[in-house]
Amino acid sequence: MKSRNSKQVVKVILILTMLFFTVNLAQAEEPAPLKIGFVSSMTGIASSWAISGKIVYQWVVDQVNKEGGIKSMGGAKVELMVSDCESDAKKAATEVEKMLTLHKPQAMMSVISSPMTKVVLPICQRHKVPMVGIEYSDELYEMNNPFWFGAVPRISTMAKQLSDLFTKTGKETGHPMKRAAVLCQDGAMGEIASDTWGKYLPTKGIKVVANDIYPTGRVADFSDTIAKFKALNADALFCTVTPPESALIVRAMKATDFNPLGYGFSCTCIDTADFINLRKDADFAFGIPVFSVEEAGEKIKGAAAILRKFYSDVTDERDRKLCSEKIVLEKIFAIAVLIHAFEKAKSYDPVVIRDAIAKLDLKTGDRFVHWPDGIKFDKTGWNSRVKAIGGQYQNMKLKILFPGSMVTPGNKPVWPIPKWRER
Repeated sequence: MKSRNSKQVVKVILILTMLFFTVNLAQAEEPAPLKIGFVSSMTGIASSWAISGKIVYQWVVDQVNKEGGIKSMGGAKVELMVSDCESDAKKAATEVEKMLTLHKPQAMMSVISSPMTKVVLPICQRHKVPMVGIEYSDELYEMNNPFWFGAVPRISTMAKQLSDLFTKTGKETGHPMKRAAVLCQDGAMGEIASDTWGKYLPTKGIKVVANDIYPTGRVADFSDTIAKFKALNADALFCTVTPPESALIVRAMKATDFNPLGYGFSCTCIDTADFINLRKDADFAFGIPVFSVEEAGEKIKGAAAILRKFYSDVTDERDRKLCSEKIVLEKIFAIAVLIHAFEKAKSYDPVVIRDAIAKLDLKTGDRFVHWPDGIKFDKTGWNSRVKAIGGQYQNMKLKILFPGSMVTPGNKPVWPIPKWRER
């Protein structure tokens, strides 16, 4: 009896020992994670961009990991590492240097600010780590940085598209734009937009009566500037500004009773929480780029489905407000570059991953790629396929007005927009 019990004890010990070694062997064989660094403005003037970026990027990382990780790398998980640069370019440089040195990510998402990204790109190049971004500034593509890749339209292109929409609409409605004012933030993106409008509008027969650049984050009230535009009889206003400042500008327009034929933002403004919080005062603004799942969700393969999934998973009301449909799709679109590159590179080497990014050829509807017309980078690092989507709020519903493939039949701009006293 004693002998039988001893044998059973030995058997149990052997089984437990085998399980111990099996579990530890499995753990030892689990591949190391592929790390994505994200240094951005979790606090400060640009925080709404950064916080929404963190939410969307983490959601994509979670989806990839739930679906088995990077399969070509043995199921390696993806890890997002986040650091706050407090909307300060010097701190952005310090934090990127620290992240690349201490944590050694295989790739970086951009700072989501053209001036700050411009500062950190040389650091990424020195460490030979690719950075993918959603910045609009043309200047970033003129740096000849082989480790920079931008997924979204350039600001110069969008500024011209918004100008063309206003010119075309004015002629078609019998209310032509004749005298335009321009108001832009300082830094690369705003200054390029300002320069583009300053040169392009006169070629369309439009006189630019004012072209002002202001210090980002340092103007609490734009009333004096808007009153000047009103006194100059500007009948259109073009802006490239931050989300909080877009709201300040509209408040100043109402306060000074400035009633142009139309006004618009060539930037990520009119679908952010800052602007939408204006409620009815936000109505009739034009913007580019924008997106509406109600208007264009079924026109972009997979867009409606992935937005439904995102908003089903992200239940915090504050997070949902920060993440408009366009912001979600655009940021998913950007991090998709890295997910596809990880799969194709089959390597932890950032240079190999960089080369995989440069060779990507992705179509709308591919995994996480839900923006027209897919992804293909040129020699400057720009996604030369991407199209900008423009529209206008009408009764606080975003109506897509271009490109033609996205427009619902019957959609037309409201022009002239209603005067403040008529709303």
